[in-house]
Amino acid sequence: MSALLPPDTQMIESGAARLLAGVQNTDYGAIGHVLFNLPEKHNVIDLEGWQAITPLMQKFAAIDNMRLLILRGVGGKAFVAGADIAQFEEVLSGPEGTDFDRATIAAFDAIAACPIPTLAAIEGYCIGGGLGIAAACDLRLARADSRFGIPAGKLGLAYPANATHQLARLVGVSEAKRIIFTAANLGVDEALNNGLITLAATADDFETVLAELVRQISANAPMSLQASKFILDNPHADSAEIKKRLADCLSSADYREGRRAFMEKRKPDFKGS
Repeated sequence: MSALLPPDTQMIESGAARLLAGVQNTDYGAIGHVLFNLPEKHNVIDLEGWQAITPLMQKFAAIDNMRLLILRGVGGKAFVAGADIAQFEEVLSGPEGTDFDRATIAAFDAIAACPIPTLAAIEGYCIGGGLGIAAACDLRLARADSRFGIPAGKLGLAYPANATHQLARLVGVSEAKRIIFTAANLGVDEALNNGLITLAATADDFETVLAELVRQISANAPMSLQASKFILDNPHADSAEIKKRLADCLSSADYREGRRAFMEKRKPDFKGS
């Protein structure tokens, strides 16, 4: 186990040197962790890292009894400060230089499509591609000194379409235009007011608030959470698919356990089945 991962976490192969991943066994079930680990460069993500995210999300989705997936930057100064600009000329120059674009777009989609609830634990800079990752998550907890922005216009780039649409879903089209057009950095107060982040905490309280949020989510039935996530993320989904997911919950052992626990006035012991 890496010392950077929480206790009782079993490392899994991430597919990238600067990406740490593991599954933590807790009293409430399995918690997944993804750490962006390049603190000396504010956790920018290179091409290898972007390409590793999609298969890594698929690995987590295949693990039983997963309650939550937490994405976080190492070092405390940045969540992710974007893509590795040092590689841009190498992988983006010319009409054939689209590997970086394809990898980032696929990564944003993979995080958003992950059936497990996802939480971005944001400290410090959350910029460019880092904001795209955070926006693709279901929830975003930010430390009070975090900064958000999309500097694509300053680099002569167009922000990926899927990340742009996800940003607009969070903050509205007009506010998304302001964020992208100005390339300005936003503080936590603005990010809370416009819906970019879900919760905020002071530096002193951040770990406590994070732990409590993880506990609250993880104490609930995984099948119920995943069904709700699917319904919220897919408002135009086939009605038969929605009925199946609801029926699966009703026929699950967790539903029976939830009813018994309620009647017996105790905490339920969900197993994810």
